[in-house]
Amino acid sequence: MDIASGVPPWKGRDNKEVNLTAGFSKGMTGIANQFAIDKGWYEDAGIHLNFVDTINPVAAFGAGEVDIADGDPGTYIPAIVNGVKIKVVSNMWRSRGAYWIIAKPEIKSFADLKGKKIGSAQPIGGMPLTLMEVLSQNGIDPKKDVQLVPNGVYQSAYATFESGEVDATIIHQPFATMAEQAGKGNVLAKTWEFMPKYQTGVLVASEKLINEQPEVVERVLEVYFYANEYAKTHLDEFLPWAAKYLNLDEKTARTAIESEIVLWENDPIVDKNRLQVTEDLLNQYGMQRDKISVDGTFDNTFAERVAKRLKLGKYKANN
Repeated sequence: MDIASGVPPWKGRDNKEVNLTAGFSKGMTGIANQFAIDKGWYEDAGIHLNFVDTINPVAAFGAGEVDIADGDPGTYIPAIVNGVKIKVVSNMWRSRGAYWIIAKPEIKSFADLKGKKIGSAQPIGGMPLTLMEVLSQNGIDPKKDVQLVPNGVYQSAYATFESGEVDATIIHQPFATMAEQAGKGNVLAKTWEFMPKYQTGVLVASEKLINEQPEVVERVLEVYFYANEYAKTHLDEFLPWAAKYLNLDEKTARTAIESEIVLWENDPIVDKNRLQVTEDLLNQYGMQRDKISVDGTFDNTFAERVAKRLKLGKYKANN
């Protein structure tokens, strides 16, 4: 499959029509997948999606309300270990944390953060854990030297930064770029440079879908990763759409997206060791009470097939 040709693998194939309920990320976290949805690629592949915005994806899976979703493995893996009938079936398009730490212009270094309020996104989870680990690596005790404030994500987090409720915050793009361009803040850290083995993005499917319609799981991953690789390799087409989607001018959208292109790996195949590092860190920071083994929590069957078909990850031509 040559993605550069722009001919998707589902074209000309007899695709069985299916209806699925999906919990997919929006914003920068889900941007190329939203591009695929907007272009009708899932529909073209015979997949009719019903979307749910769920605060608690684990409960939704447990209630049988979701078939497939993306998100933080730190949310899903403990649930799997505790009996929720789901499995990790692939990485997301990027699996390292695309988080930034921004601060007021007068804060030039981590040392300047002492005594300040820092937005931590949520009380628990991948973002506050990442913040605490990066602070620790830079000589700041997150429990003693600063005050952590759960301030939400995306626009909510940026609003607390703009208003001065917090002096610094962990945040996603495009808000780091927006802060710099407006002169309201500067970047202290790209967190993935401090935590290259910490995994933040996976796709999860219900065991019912895996067992009863395995071909459909594979087809969803096929559309998902085709779309992400297409967007990455067709930026002149993708960026104008992305700017409108993010409600930004095209220059700002390009800067924000290109600033994270290093993370745009499009490798479907899950690395067990990285998952384990993630679980161990969550335990270390008290966000998971028990030590958890990731054995049996993921199934790379579908990711392997899709990676091979689309020539991604270890199957790329230059590998």
